[in-house]
Amino acid sequence: MVTSPSDLLDIPGGFADITLVSIKAARTVTDSHTGSTVNAEPGKQFVCLEFKIKNTGETKFDTYPFAHADWTGKDGEVQGLGHVLAIECEDLGQQGDVFTNQPEPGPGQFVRGTIPLSVPSTQSGRIEFSDRADVPLVYVETSPLR
Repeated sequence: MVTSPSDLLDIPGGFADITLVSIKAARTVTDSHTGSTVNAEPGKQFVCLEFKIKNTGETKFDTYPFAHADWTGKDGEVQGLGHVLAIECEDLGQQGDVFTNQPEPGPGQFVRGTIPLSVPSTQSGRIEFSDRADVPLVYVETSPLR
């Protein structure tokens, strides 16, 4: 994967190998520490993505694209997605802190992180991650839970 540079923010373009380690979906997540339960809003489901990002470039890799996502439904509906702060992907068996808390990996380094999202459960769609120049980088398909 290649990201676009941002001259305005003084961020160079980057190169990385991106691996989707796991994807988990649930309507309800129980916090393993407190036992409290969080339910998705009606018509929604939680989706937790776990990625490994290995920097294959020569400068630090900007993980910004993995802190922001859009969802496009099968019917063409588009929604901006924010992180669901009420759940932790570790409660669904995934590893790594959310990407907003991850350091930017240097050359040869990698980070493993998670992204908790809330997506529509009424139709199939895809989650899209784009760089700062809005160039699409990674897509992950979603399906409604049955």
